[in-house]
Amino acid sequence: MNKKLISQKIELIANEILIEINEHKKEKQLGILTGDFGILLFLFYYARYSKKQSITIQAEKYAEELLLILPKEVKNYTFCSGLSGILYLFNFLHNHQFISIDTSAYKTDFELYITNKMKRDFDIGNYDFMHGIIGGGIYFLNQRTNKQLIIDIVDFLYNIAEIDDTRTVFKWQSLINSNTDTGGYNIALSHGVSSIIIFLCDVIKRGIKNEKIRLMLKGSINYVLSQQVDVTKYGCHFPSHSLKHSSTLKSRLAWCYGDLGIAISLWQAGKLLLDSELQKKALEILIHSTQRVSYSENIVNDAGICHGSAGIVMVYNRMYLDTKIDLFKDARNYWLIRTLNYSCHNDGLAGYKTVYGKELIKDYSLLTGISGIGLVLISCLTGDKQNWDSFFLLS
Repeated sequence: MNKKLISQKIELIANEILIEINEHKKEKQLGILTGDFGILLFLFYYARYSKKQSITIQAEKYAEELLLILPKEVKNYTFCSGLSGILYLFNFLHNHQFISIDTSAYKTDFELYITNKMKRDFDIGNYDFMHGIIGGGIYFLNQRTNKQLIIDIVDFLYNIAEIDDTRTVFKWQSLINSNTDTGGYNIALSHGVSSIIIFLCDVIKRGIKNEKIRLMLKGSINYVLSQQVDVTKYGCHFPSHSLKHSSTLKSRLAWCYGDLGIAISLWQAGKLLLDSELQKKALEILIHSTQRVSYSENIVNDAGICHGSAGIVMVYNRMYLDTKIDLFKDARNYWLIRTLNYSCHNDGLAGYKTVYGKELIKDYSLLTGISGIGLVLISCLTGDKQNWDSFFLLS
């Protein structure tokens, strides 16, 4: 790990973000994963890393600025780009002693807004972590409030599940392609059954008891495992979606779709259930993934967390923190070098651009841009516990 290069890149990323928040060149977008509130998470971590009080002051000023426009500008409740993720962020910052900003004056009205907006997605069966019910549930689980809503979400998941005759396999339909309104079964972490596995694990950890929870958890694990492909043929263990709804059975190496996110969900479930075989399976998938270093095997095109190299670093760093297996540290360091190498654009942000369709764009966001890249670099350089990866369901 070249600490000097990483440190220099962190400084360049911070400089780009500070210029942006001071000059306001781009239109503000609310949200944690895709909007300006995600930039805040990087700023507070950077302030702690740099030990610069001036950065803390700027970060707090920007937080207050965003909170002022939030009541008028918020458009939805979702975790990705709405109130659930934003309130989760302020809980996180407060719990980890980054801020003393009091948001209690907003809280009751905002939580009522979230629960009211969730009603539509209950009606249409939208369980999506980033854009639906589970994201709201993650916020309320974190708050340890509104237990009834969590029970309602459990009932909702049970009622919309497709259950086999033996009641040992549970699967859920979702929107696979929004452009064509194509439905199907999504097994990925970002939008699919793997996020349901992690949500149900979190429900159990919070001490909520309901016979449906463990039934669904084990049934969803069984469904995901049933979607395995021939790793010797495809170079991966799972397709992007389900066997039935993937155009190709080969999936890329990324947090959002494919082996990494799925294996993380199996790892977490294995630990919770004290299932050594499931943990072993998760490790098998993740260990194999460390060998996918050629482009044809990983299809990585940029450095962002969602589908790029920083997300891969994040996953391997989490697994190294959990297991102390040196192979994961080595894989993390390999992808760190790749992440630094992606900063090759003279007109980019600290050299970075994000692949967006057929374009390369400047991207400040946590999910796909330099805020997320910067967070990954800070955690690797400082050796912290990477607690922020809870925003991506990793802890």
